[in-house]
Amino acid sequence: MFTFLWTASRAQSFNFRSKLPAVQKTGYYRILLPPSVVGQLKADRSDIRLFDEKKQEIPYILNREQPSQQVQFKEYELVSKITSAVSTKLVLRNGNKNPISSLGLIIKNTNLRKKARLSGSNDAQTWYGIEDNYLLEPVASTETTSEARIIGFPLSDYPYYQLEINDSLSAPLNILEVGYYTTTAEAGQYSAIPGVSFSQKELPDGHKSQVRIRLADLSRPDKLTISVDYPVEYRRSVELAERRTWKTKRRRLQSGFETLKTFELNSIDSLHTVLLPDLQTKELYLLIDNQNNRPLKIGAIQAQQLNTYVVAELEPGNSYHFAFGNPAVGAPTYDLPYFKNKIPAKLPVIQAYPLKAEPVSTESSPSFFAANPWVIWVAIGLVLVLLSYFSYQMVTDLKNR
Repeated sequence: MFTFLWTASRAQSFNFRSKLPAVQKTGYYRILLPPSVVGQLKADRSDIRLFDEKKQEIPYILNREQPSQQVQFKEYELVSKITSAVSTKLVLRNGNKNPISSLGLIIKNTNLRKKARLSGSNDAQTWYGIEDNYLLEPVASTETTSEARIIGFPLSDYPYYQLEINDSLSAPLNILEVGYYTTTAEAGQYSAIPGVSFSQKELPDGHKSQVRIRLADLSRPDKLTISVDYPVEYRRSVELAERRTWKTKRRRLQSGFETLKTFELNSIDSLHTVLLPDLQTKELYLLIDNQNNRPLKIGAIQAQQLNTYVVAELEPGNSYHFAFGNPAVGAPTYDLPYFKNKIPAKLPVIQAYPLKAEPVSTESSPSFFAANPWVIWVAIGLVLVLLSYFSYQMVTDLKNR
């Protein structure tokens, strides 16, 4: 029995290419993707591939900036610390008299339980009770030699606070710091999307303004920044919308606006920042409700996107490019993400060049059978001849029997 096996490689095709600048030394790099490249990617940004000059696929890790919150510990001024055989008294100064409802204690690890009470004062002489029955539980961190404990209490704005810890049954605690936690929002780093233009017109009803925002390329904007020229004082409700076309029940085409989000423009802020849902677009609309007021005059509009990076190992003397623009391509599977902890935190940053619209094939060279299709037909003919011969022999043997 003869078996003929033929396998052919299946190449992935892409519509766009973005080249990378040459690097000077071997190592990992953070490659910033320009807005024109990100605009052509799928929502999860998984349909991008990195190739070298031999069309070999290079593993990468994709990172996208995200808005986050940063928690910081700020220490209060320690006015005095008095330790006796029965107690430890800490007097703290709240210099700005900010209303607070908690204190943070940084304590060395211990297995002791302590009772404590908190008082407040306007002059550090006369004290008023705030809380009288705190129980400080043991601190036992397995990763650090100290741990934080939060003490909550009713909202107060005393300039001085006194924390008294009962030490009558055991040695005092080793309190390193006393302060409070603040939370600040970090917006993430953005890149400006070039080529943004807009036009404004007043709708016939006289109560609404329509602002048409155009992007030079298909983009994924994450934020709009809007400035208003006049009037000086204003407060208007605004719809952010896209124009859609759909079929009615009678299969007729109908177009209209689909609201993406609503927000308010007011004169308190000179620059208005609008965060956008994840969308791929070339055109957006602002529908401003002026009611019976004078229409707003929009002065400028900027669009920005959160930075998207590709982390990959590059070599000097090699030419690299990104290939993308094929929605059918799924997310790649690489070994590299499992070893991302071994990649240095601080990496040199390079920026890919804007996209170039040209077909890109990832097939390095055609297979022997693809380059010589006549061989396949010859092989098929041989198989048919052999099958005919064996069939003739079987029929002859049956007749002889």
